[in-house]
Amino acid sequence: MLTRISFPLACVFVSFFLSIGSFAQQTDRDEYVALYKQGELDKAVVVLKRLTRQNSSDSQAFYFLGMSYLRLEHEKDAVKALEKAKEISPDSAMIRVALAYGYLLRNDKRAWDEAYAGLKLDDKIALGHYVLAVEFLRDGLYDSAYDRAKRAIELDQNLAAAYMIKSQSLVSSFAKQATTVLKPASARGVLLTEAVGDLEKYLSLAPKSNDAVYYAQYLESLRFFAEYYSRPENHRSSIGEPFGSTPDNVKPLKIISKPRAIYTDRAREALVRGTVIVLAGFSENGAIKYVLVVKSLGYGLDEAAVSAARQIKFEPKMVDSKPVSVVKTIEYNFNIY
Repeated sequence: MLTRISFPLACVFVSFFLSIGSFAQQTDRDEYVALYKQGELDKAVVVLKRLTRQNSSDSQAFYFLGMSYLRLEHEKDAVKALEKAKEISPDSAMIRVALAYGYLLRNDKRAWDEAYAGLKLDDKIALGHYVLAVEFLRDGLYDSAYDRAKRAIELDQNLAAAYMIKSQSLVSSFAKQATTVLKPASARGVLLTEAVGDLEKYLSLAPKSNDAVYYAQYLESLRFFAEYYSRPENHRSSIGEPFGSTPDNVKPLKIISKPRAIYTDRAREALVRGTVIVLAGFSENGAIKYVLVVKSLGYGLDEAAVSAARQIKFEPKMVDSKPVSVVKTIEYNFNIY
């Protein structure tokens, strides 16, 4: 569930950097800041490109140009501008962290090195810890992702994206059960309840984000599974249906059709491949309403997997000739052809 920094948070990030150093001529600086705050990013880019042509050694102009491109979701242009800013001012922590974030959005592993370099210069930049949290999450190091996201929140309680990553690290740890974030099986509901709180915080900080509707629905699923795994009868060592022989009075769930998940353009552009694993509630009435992502890829692929899972057609599990609800994991593989 990789999420971009929302507009208010981007302003916080940039306004922090505005307080250090000079920026070309004051009139030029005021013009850009006004355009940026008004959300007229295309005009801001025009001003900044003019400034970089006038002074090719102005690292701050290249930095702000990169930040503007990030908000416009032109990651390739953003990275190019931020790499130039780094070339001019390699000891700027803010520039190194901004470049790390640009690399992160492009699925470029150089994000690791830039984030570490920026935090070595200044370990109190929340965005740097957020970048590392996402990278740790992608690599399945959920305890480290949790710790980095938590640190980002300590430094900036308004960094909505950090709450999202913290929530996902908890959900993934719940599924894997192999990290320091781990709770015992009997306390899985507590683990997911903490994830619920983080997702609620994310939505409160970014109510108008592009993914707010999706995550509002996802929150319902997270609450359902938090309650489900709080019940003593569901305190088993594995998630989903247990393995083993089927009693004579039980007819297993039968999947009739499983639609493929759509491979998104964002994922294709970033050359993302891998597997999304979801936990789905197969209800006794033959519908799937609650779906939880327990292994994420981001770039819209999680949403695609959730959407596909909700379209599965199946015959419910039967016990003594009566339909019952069950929980099962489903995998969706994404490859570049």
